Amino acid sequence: MGYKLSRRQFGQLVLAGTVVSGFSYLTNKVLATTPTLNIVGIGSTSIPTDPTAIPEVKKTESYPNHPNSVTTDMNPVGLELVLRSLTTGSTQVIADNGTPLLEANEILNGFTSLKDGTLVVAITPVITSRRKAIPTRLTFLGTPVKTLTVSGLNENQQLGSLLGTNDGRLIGLVGNKNGTPPITLVDIDLQTGAISPLSQITIPKDERVRNLAECPDGNFYTSLLGRHGETSLVQLGLNQEKPIVLAQLKVDGQAWNNGLQNLVCSGTGQLLAFGCMRYRPPNAVYNIDKKSGNMTRLENFDVTQIALARG
Repeated sequence: MGYKLSRRQFGQLVLAGTVVSGFSYLTNKVLATTPTLNIVGIGSTSIPTDPTAIPEVKKTESYPNHPNSVTTDMNPVGLELVLRSLTTGSTQVIADNGTPLLEANEILNGFTSLKDGTLVVAITPVITSRRKAIPTRLTFLGTPVKTLTVSGLNENQQLGSLLGTNDGRLIGLVGNKNGTPPITLVDIDLQTGAISPLSQITIPKDERVRNLAECPDGNFYTSLLGRHGETSLVQLGLNQEKPIVLAQLKVDGQAWNNGLQNLVCSGTGQLLAFGCMRYRPPNAVYNIDKKSGNMTRLENFDVTQIALARG
């Protein structure tokens, strides 16, 4: 059963740690060594319409090239952001006295937690012939909730794959909205939303790079997406001369063929992936063996993006 919260109430819960306090450790034996691992997922749900209102004129809009976008058969009325617990199935609905934080035909293209525990989501409108380009915005789910417009992107670029680093920064990947390279690693100003390039970490700009994760040893990881969806795990490092391709990802001996929605690393260095094989939903959380690229399914999770909760 869901619970509706105002922005202020939800922000207070986030800072107090009670939003994620019910997230117990995963029961799967693969994660038995990480009892404090808390995985939070974010998605969306339609806001119920007033049954006494005059019906809207129906229309259909579909964006098959954007897997995180929303398809609707009526005029957009707004969507509520929803936080879900992986292990308990509990749901927290983020509302603002009826005002939606997300509109129909917008995508959730980034989600992470900062060092202080604040959750951050990146939201980008899907561009159509009837809609002008609108920059990505960041929503910080703290007290109070804060929204920043990301500056420094051109009309064809999109910010995604957010990562709250262990030293307190917010970084992300910037690429073309159609997913093609070049890809740039950027630092995001937490006060202004302005982006600036990061040169300390080298990423393959001529490749379709997706996702960012940082492990406690200081190494960063990303994934490379091939022309047919094949996905490789790549290690990045501070001032590392070039990226190290570790392995092609696979499940039960079959090559993973659909990229990843998220890549996260636990406090004990366990690398976890989130996504699904092509034409084989639902999304699920997987444990990754860094050496072999073997992925072990842990649990299905009906959300759009995941992050590790802190604090």
